[in-house]
Amino acid sequence: MENMKKFAIAALLAGTVLVPVTEAAQVVFTSPAWRDASYGGGEFGADILGSGSNPDFYTFCLERNEGLSFGAAYDYTTSNAAEAGGVAGGNPDPISQGTAFLYSEFSAGSLSGYSYATGNPVDNANRALSGRILQNAIWALEQEQAVDNTNPYIQLVVATFGSLASAMADNSSYAVGVLNPTKVGGSVTDPFFRRQSVLINLPDNGMAVIMLGGSLMLLGAARRRLA
Repeated sequence: MENMKKFAIAALLAGTVLVPVTEAAQVVFTSPAWRDASYGGGEFGADILGSGSNPDFYTFCLERNEGLSFGAAYDYTTSNAAEAGGVAGGNPDPISQGTAFLYSEFSAGSLSGYSYATGNPVDNANRALSGRILQNAIWALEQEQAVDNTNPYIQLVVATFGSLASAMADNSSYAVGVLNPTKVGGSVTDPFFRRQSVLINLPDNGMAVIMLGGSLMLLGAARRRLA
C-alpha cells in the first residue's frame, strides 16, 4: 500500500511545472538615460536583486494614480493583474491582451516602429518618444486615460485583434503578467503600501501556479483514497 501511495503521488506531480516563488524577492527601479522624465511613464529599468543583471528588463507602468521611487528596493509578487487597479478596470485589474501583445513585441525587440537605438542625443530622443507613445497606448488599453485613435500602437492592436474592444479584453494569449511592488516591511493599511504595477514577461503566464494548485487538489484526493 505504501508503494502505491508513492506511485500515485509521483504520477500526479509528474506533469507539474514549478516556477520560482517571488514573494521574498525584491526589485529596484531605475530611470534610463533616454527616458522622457517630463511625465510619469516608462520606460523604466527593473533590477531583480540577486539576479546578476542590472537592469534585468525594461518595463512600463499600468496605473496613472500610483507612483514609485527610483533606487528604492521593493518587495514584489507577480500575477496577471494590477493590484489596487488604477483609475479604472477593477481591483485587481487584469491586463488586456492588447497591452500584453505590445509588451511582448517590445521586449522581444520587434515592436513595429519602435526606436530601440541609444547612445547619442538623437537616438536617445527617438527612443524616449517611442516610449512615451507606447506608454500612452498602454494606459489607454488599461482604461487609465482616453483612447487616442491616432496613436500608432492603438492602431496596431486594432489591426491585430480586429477591434478596440477585442484588444481591451483580458489577456489569455501572451506570456506577459504584472509585477506588483510593495513597500518593504510595510502594512496593507498604509495607503502607500502598494506601488506602481509594471509589466513583466512570465514563462507561462502563470499557468504553472494553476497546474500546481490543481495537482495538489488531486494529490489530497488520492491520499484520502489510498489511506
